[in-house]
Amino acid sequence: MNDKLTRATDVERVSELLGLPDEINTTDSLNAKVADGLPVAAVEKIFDVLASRPELNLISDRSFRRAKSEKLPLSAVNSQILFDFARTYVVADRIHHGNGPQIMRFLEKPNPHFGGAAPMALAISSPAGADAVIELLSS
Repeated sequence: MNDKLTRATDVERVSELLGLPDEINTTDSLNAKVADGLPVAAVEKIFDVLASRPELNLISDRSFRRAKSEKLPLSAVNSQILFDFARTYVVADRIHHGNGPQIMRFLEKPNPHFGGAAPMALAISSPAGADAVIELLSS
């Protein structure tokens, strides 16, 4: 991991992972930012923290390139996907004590608790999927 998450609470760490300013530090402000569309820089910040691209695409390259070239925020759907990944990653980061390779191994390895699906695939499929992975990590 190139960049350690340093903010105190999980909400603040999700905001940090998404490259958002310190003022986005509550659930309400974070949800509002996701609904409005995250900046393209959120994808780049996640890749910086991960030190590599995950096996699964978080969002399509086409969507990323279009938003970047047109200087637009990401769509609400893509923003939600990044948010769900970030929520999951932050809990995994806490559980695995910041060990980036171990976190990604957990997220990308098929898991019998999810019928053989990788936790990351489930986490980026829907908010409920992210909640299921977070619940497993927290148990």
